[in-house]
Amino acid sequence: MNREVNKVAIFTCAGGSNTGQTANAAGVKLAQAGFGYLACLSGVGAGAENTLKKLTQVQKVIVIDGCPVACARKMLEKAGVKVDYYALVTELGVRKSLDVLEPVPAEVERVYDAMVKLCRTS
Repeated sequence: MNREVNKVAIFTCAGGSNTGQTANAAGVKLAQAGFGYLACLSGVGAGAENTLKKLTQVQKVIVIDGCPVACARKMLEKAGVKVDYYALVTELGVRKSLDVLEPVPAEVERVYDAMVKLCRTS
């Protein structure tokens, strides 16, 4: 992983719904495209020393939440981590369903495109 990628942490919801899985899939796609590295949200919540130490070295933090509960953003804010770029999947036109876990590729692309645009214009 190159040094520039290591400077941007990407955190996503991975909750038990289509929107959580869409958030995670979009975050994976961002990481694969070189926007940053996919960071461990559970490590933040658990207070994992290595995860928190690595966060002190990043320049930007990207967060994608699946729904308005905003667990990812709230967990990071509680840990004192500043969120630089933020998206909420449900605000991007994806309806939450607890009965469906598989993300729709077009919806993943919509979230990914919104994050790319946000990151490039800010």
